[in-house]
Amino acid sequence: MSKSLQQLAERRFPEMIEDLMLVALGSWADHDWHTFDRQEVNCTAQLYRWLRIAKRGSPQFVYLNVELEYLNLTPAMLAGEESVVNAQRPDLSISIGETGIHVECKRLLTSGPWCHHYVHKGIQRFVSSSYGANEQQGMMVGYIQQATLDGLLGSVNGFVEAHPMMGSGHQLATAQPPASYGSRHRSHHVRTSDVPIDLSHYWVLLGESLTQAD
Repeated sequence: MSKSLQQLAERRFPEMIEDLMLVALGSWADHDWHTFDRQEVNCTAQLYRWLRIAKRGSPQFVYLNVELEYLNLTPAMLAGEESVVNAQRPDLSISIGETGIHVECKRLLTSGPWCHHYVHKGIQRFVSSSYGANEQQGMMVGYIQQATLDGLLGSVNGFVEAHPMMGSGHQLATAQPPASYGSRHRSHHVRTSDVPIDLSHYWVLLGESLTQAD
């Protein structure tokens, strides 16, 4: 890719990844959210599948690269100052050239531990810079495993407000326009030793799950 084309693509990157996600979710919805089961890893495999299909289906996405779970090496790990054994593994990444974002996926249900996990094993990883170090954007996908959205935003925001690294200023706000596939939210996070990061949250209404295994 030429330098000028790379710069143009990077300027459009936020818009491009949002369009890619919306096309992928729309196609998955058209196939009735088919997945082997509702476990997180199998849902994410299908999301990866539809992201790749969306990428191949439109020239505007030709330069985007979609990767399934990979090793996230921190600057300290690359400098040999921290063990790679402790490296985190985001579920997905979407990039173009040197510009990219991490995507973390979690299941959501008002009862049980999943809303807590969404915050403490999802959002926290961006706030602590385990994911998205020196980056200004990140993305989370929530696989809703109940019949409606009722109670989910309040539950997640309750855990955000109570989290020692976050508080009320980090809570999720519903984005417009309404999402046909579930709901869409945004959150802004000031980090103590890193640039602030904005997270886009895509919550996909898959329907009721048969089990709630961790």
